Amino acid sequence: MKNEKSISKSKPTPKAKEQIKIKFKKLANGNQSIFLEKYEGYKITGTLKDGTSKTSAIRSFEFLNMYLIPETNPTAKAKNKDTLNLANTIKSMRLVDLQTKNIGFPAKKITKVNLIEYVEGIGAKALLDTKNKRSEYYTFKSLAYHLKIYKGKNLYINDIDKNYINGFIEYLKTAKNGNFDGQENQPIISQNTAHKLFAKFTTVLKKAMQNEIISINPMLFIDDKSKPKTQPSKREYLTLEEIKKLIETDCKRPEIKKAFLFCCLVGIRFENVRNIVWNDIVTDKNGTVLSYKQIKTNTFENLHISNEALKFLPTRATQNGTDKIFELPKNETVNGVLEKWGEAAEIHKKITFHVSRHTAATLQLSLGTPIETVSKLLGHSKISTTQIYAKIIDKNKVEAVNLQNGIFD
Repeated sequence: MKNEKSISKSKPTPKAKEQIKIKFKKLANGNQSIFLEKYEGYKITGTLKDGTSKTSAIRSFEFLNMYLIPETNPTAKAKNKDTLNLANTIKSMRLVDLQTKNIGFPAKKITKVNLIEYVEGIGAKALLDTKNKRSEYYTFKSLAYHLKIYKGKNLYINDIDKNYINGFIEYLKTAKNGNFDGQENQPIISQNTAHKLFAKFTTVLKKAMQNEIISINPMLFIDDKSKPKTQPSKREYLTLEEIKKLIETDCKRPEIKKAFLFCCLVGIRFENVRNIVWNDIVTDKNGTVLSYKQIKTNTFENLHISNEALKFLPTRATQNGTDKIFELPKNETVNGVLEKWGEAAEIHKKITFHVSRHTAATLQLSLGTPIETVSKLLGHSKISTTQIYAKIIDKNKVEAVNLQNGIFD
């Protein structure tokens, strides 16, 4: 009697579905729209002949309002690379959302959340929340870069402890700038950059607590004295005499000259002056008011404009109120023009557009405007920010008095 084999072949384990995929939809104009396809499980749709359940996948789609363009030149190719990197970051963010979502189990039991993906996800969310303002996004991107250099890309948030954080603090003291890939002698990041990166790392762990990925924040065990501190930065500003020199000196880009001098008296940031339109300025019996939205703080401001500042507005070309008041190039180009203009005026200071904001603050304080009023004029959320300028004025007063020393010797 033959022995029959009783061991049957086991079926291969089905490959797990990828929860989120990046997909593309070709558009009539040749571009490709990028969207996410999310696998959210399955549903039973019927019964097969062998009695097993018939199922179909549950999918949802999220269009990212991001597009790949035909790669007709190196610039287009580089732009597509940046767009795809951002799309992958958003994908990582969505994966983290799925991992930390409470779907029948307490989220804190989901212990395997990749640190780098989580950081990049927070950055992508910041980009979306601020409607494409990239400063927060790039800071979190830089943090992810340094965390990978420090301990690699395969670490889980739950593995972070006191030793990891203290080691990261030591790493930041000698960390090299990641913006200079390919250069052998990369500069070491500044003390203020180290402080900013560590502050974002603190935010990451705080969010991990809120998402119940970790039950104890290891940052609680770190001595505040060992954390990276900020270093007071020099606030360059122009004196009244230096402003007069600039007024008398020709600039190769007159629109940049007018915008800079306008902001020396008004104090709004570059991104705001670049976006204000003629409808934002209203004149009535009480004077002229600039009503605009601060891009940095996402708040609306009503700012009274002096007659002196109005002299630096360009001639209005049309009656279209939605036209921009100042047509300005990107910030780097503007700063290059300002540097040459300052040299021509024989001003021995590094002039950037942001110097106009510092100038407006110190000018108002030196004219006797109360610090609370100056704080409101500049749109500061904290009066402590404005007090930095008050200290500058106080220092100047002391230096002025000290000039009397020895005059009768």
